[in-house]
Amino acid sequence: MTLVGAHLLLAVLLAVNVATVALAQGVVSSVVSSVGSAVKTATGAGDPILTGFDGRSFEFVGEVGAYYNVISEKQHQMSMKLKLGQMWDHNGTYMEGIGFRYQDHKVVIELASDDSMHVYLDGKRLQMAMDENEQEHLLGLDSGEMMLLWQLHRPDLGQAIEINTDLLSVIVFLTPAGTRDEGGVIQPAYLNFDAALLGPPAHDLKGIIGIGYERLTAAAAAAPADDFKFHGVDSDYKIAGYFSTAHKHNAFGVAAAAGRSKRRLIERVDVAFPLRFHAGGVPSKTPIIPPSRRRLIEAVTLPRRMFQ
Repeated sequence: MTLVGAHLLLAVLLAVNVATVALAQGVVSSVVSSVGSAVKTATGAGDPILTGFDGRSFEFVGEVGAYYNVISEKQHQMSMKLKLGQMWDHNGTYMEGIGFRYQDHKVVIELASDDSMHVYLDGKRLQMAMDENEQEHLLGLDSGEMMLLWQLHRPDLGQAIEINTDLLSVIVFLTPAGTRDEGGVIQPAYLNFDAALLGPPAHDLKGIIGIGYERLTAAAAAAPADDFKFHGVDSDYKIAGYFSTAHKHNAFGVAAAAGRSKRRLIERVDVAFPLRFHAGGVPSKTPIIPPSRRRLIEAVTLPRRMFQ
């Protein structure tokens, strides 16, 4: 091989080597970028994004520190408390507290200062013992019962609280601090819920979500535009506290009018129970299980500690 040929061969090998290194660096850079994105981004969209019984999603901004009536019925009440969320292009709100009431029993789930979830049952804060990772509370009533299941490590969700009655099934879970919005701004911790209406209610449903049932029972009613907006007045659903009943859209403790059919059925063939609704992050993939079926399932699984 001549000297010129050797130089040409060396140049070719050097070029191939540089290209290979550049390609490898590009692959590594791509992998790091992808992993970083997966770690840093999640469902921090900002402002509670609620989805009603009909599957329509909308943004509910509300006021920081205020409470709002999500759904209420003669024996049930569900509410939310909002906190500040500073997004890349505006200040919004997230859920920091959720209240649930069934007859005489009240549950409050709130974010603590350390971003953990505190759970209160009838005014008493529940505590996990060192060797526990879940608790179940079965509360019997003269007519009906309520089940509360608190888990520290629920699959796919982490810490979660599940509440079941004969009408509603609700799962509340936490999105930890550190997610980023679409502008890259780090977001605080916030609460989400995934829930279902298990059957037709015997009484009126009201609230930000509850009012949507009226549209489903009226087969000829026009559906609101799918414009991601709440078609109502935010302040009409604002309440003084988790379990306030002194507001415009209260239905808790209110019986049906005399002579009126109690159970309002859905006549549309494209709608079937359970009717799901949710707020916050991506809804849970965990199926909603009515209390009667849950007890049947638990009868053949490992026993849990029982608390009353």
